[in-house]
Amino acid sequence: MKKQILLILMLGLFVSQAWAQETNRSQFSSVPNTSRFEIIQSELAAKITLKIDKYTGQVFQLVTGSKGLSWQLIQAEKHPRDKATPNKVNYQVFTSGLAVRMTYLINVNSGASWQLSEDSEIGVFWNVLK
Repeated sequence: MKKQILLILMLGLFVSQAWAQETNRSQFSSVPNTSRFEIIQSELAAKITLKIDKYTGQVFQLVTGSKGLSWQLIQAEKHPRDKATPNKVNYQVFTSGLAVRMTYLINVNSGASWQLSEDSEIGVFWNVLK
């Protein structure tokens, strides 16, 4: 009888922890693979809320200014292997749940890739990965 009670308590603890983990996730709608635009938000920092144009590779960061919220273009360093096919999905953004600095932009066709970086003088930008 004691083993059954212990098992029920342990199961209850496990289920409550799994429930708590799921409640912290961001919500989003389903995006078809062929969609041109997508919004991505880091699980670690709301400041990293990005809108990507998957055709052109332009990525915008949601910022707060004097007139409220707006999308600000994140500049990207030129990559020698970056080639985009017109009117087709060419780019994807990945953001890790471990660290904001592990946010990447990749050209899914050529493999050209960038890491999100920040400089005190120029702000946030895409740094070429070689």
